[in-house]
Formats: sequence, structure tokens, C-alpha cells
Amino acid sequence: MTEATYELVPLDCPTCGAAVAAEGEDVVYYCTACRNGYSFDEERKQLESVEVAFALAPNVAVESYLPFWLLPAKVTIQDRKASGGGFSGLMSLFLGDGGEKGLGPGEGTFVVPAFHCSLASLTALTRAYTAHSLNLGERLGERLVGGRYAPGDARKLAHYALIASEVGKPDTLQRLEYGIEFGEARLLGVPFSRDEKGRLRDSLLGAALLEPEQPTRR
Repeated sequence: MTEATYELVPLDCPTCGAAVAAEGEDVVYYCTACRNGYSFDEERKQLESVEVAFALAPNVAVESYLPFWLLPAKVTIQDRKASGGGFSGLMSLFLGDGGEKGLGPGEGTFVVPAFHCSLASLTALTRAYTAHSLNLGERLGERLVGGRYAPGDARKLAHYALIASEVGKPDTLQRLEYGIEFGEARLLGVPFSRDEKGRLRDSLLGAALLEPEQPTRR
């Protein structure tokens, strides 16, 4: 019988050497000392540098910043057959509202949560933030909590959100073949605050609520 082996990897910031705060299932990290972001590479067993930006929210109360992935993408339709009209949802953001096949590529950026939440909240947040024009910049001294989804996970979730928004149309989708070419992933800190019921709500759009049992870390 083969015994399971485990390897402990120190979570020290590769840039400044400071200890990086993390919880057990995190694969996305942020160093508050030098304000650099990292993603854990499972194959190489080390932290890989990731560019970080923040969604600016002037005059908005913020309890914490939660991590999203910014995924530049080109979407191409190879074949599509439906009984109704053109695209809606995320497809229309990349490709417009018409066309049946051979359309694209259309370019845009998926914005996908890197933290754990319900599939319904994840899909709603992805649709809302992918469709929204964000004002990005730096936030000195802000804490961006860790995340559980690596870039590979985020790409799969982008596929899911894209299809979920298309099948929810009023027409009947019979066939859809498409391709997505992703660019380099970046981290995005999005401000969240608590509503009157103590639930976390994103501070910019109010697009979705997270479950109360998923507290943020301070």
C-alpha cells in the first residue's frame, strides 16, 4: 500500500519575505506588506506572481475586499441553432445580439469570483461584473482576502456562466459550438459590505448576496 505524502510549503512573500495570511483551502494570496498578489502553482509547488488591481468605490462603505479573476478573452461561435432571435446575456457582450455561426471573435473580459460562494451567487456576480465597466486602480493599505479558485478554475466557471446566460433566453437553444481563447489572468479586489441582515453584499452593484456562513477574514 502506498502511503500518502504531504509537502509543507512556506507562505512567505517571494517579493518582500513577509508572511502571507491564508486559510486552509486558499490558492490565491495577497501580501499586505508590499501589496503583491500570488497564485499557488500546484505543479511547481510555489507562489506565482499575479498582477492586482482594485475596483474603486469612492464614498462607499467597505468592510473588506474579496478577490475576483479578470480574464481577458476572445469568444468565437462555430455553430449555433436556436428557434428565436440573437444572443443575450454574456454572449451578446462579446459578440453583439445577432449571428448564427461563424461569428467572432468578440473580445471582452470575464470577471469571475475567486472566493467560495454558491453557484447561483457566483453566476450572478460573474454576469453582473463582466457586463459592468469597472474603474480600476490601486488601494494603499487595503486588505484583499485570499481565494479558493485558481485561474484554471476561473476559466471553467467563465464557460459555465457564459452558457448559463445563453440557455436562460426566451428562445429555445438547440445547438451551440463555441471557443474561448483566454489571456493572462489578473486579480481584482472588489469591495463588499454587510446589509441590514448581516449578509455580505458587493458594494458597487449590489448584484448578489453571499451566504452568512461564509464570513470574510479581518
